[in-house]
Amino acid sequence: MPLTHRTILPLSRFAAVTALLLTMATPASAQRRAVSARRGAPDAAVKATADASIMLGATKYEGSVDANCTRDERATATNGRFYYHIMYPWFGARPAPGQPQWRFELDVSRPTRPGVFERFAFSFNDGPKSGTIQNVANGKRMGSGTVRVTPHGAGARFDVAGRSQEGDAVRATIDCAAFPASEGAGG
Repeated sequence: MPLTHRTILPLSRFAAVTALLLTMATPASAQRRAVSARRGAPDAAVKATADASIMLGATKYEGSVDANCTRDERATATNGRFYYHIMYPWFGARPAPGQPQWRFELDVSRPTRPGVFERFAFSFNDGPKSGTIQNVANGKRMGSGTVRVTPHGAGARFDVAGRSQEGDAVRATIDCAAFPASEGAGG
């Protein structure tokens, strides 16, 4: 039977669907789907990975949240990578129902001297209320403040104190239970 336009089109659709199904069946894609399901799916149970207490001006925000707590061992004091990165909610996700609806991010550079963390960026947002402190190399300074890092077990506690670029007093304590091993490229 000669191949015609009418037989080639269904074969190309079949090949495309088969390739899609094979891609979805790989272990790496299954792992990504499992993580995606946990991050914001309506039925997914939310597991708190960090405790956060944030004062912005006179308003206090507190909660146990599913934050993305990571540590990048490839970071150096001079390469521009952040050693600690904490983000709530996870990148691209919305806070799950029942979880705090505010957002925060804390990035801390690897220190030049052991235990002295001088370079960091902290941001907080709750609708119209926001605050930013940034003291990073080769970046615009915003607000002023300090960060203290206290490692414990597999995690660490971060204490931020200062004044935001917007003029509000900032006090934040974020305690990450653990820093899971980072995934390799493509994982």
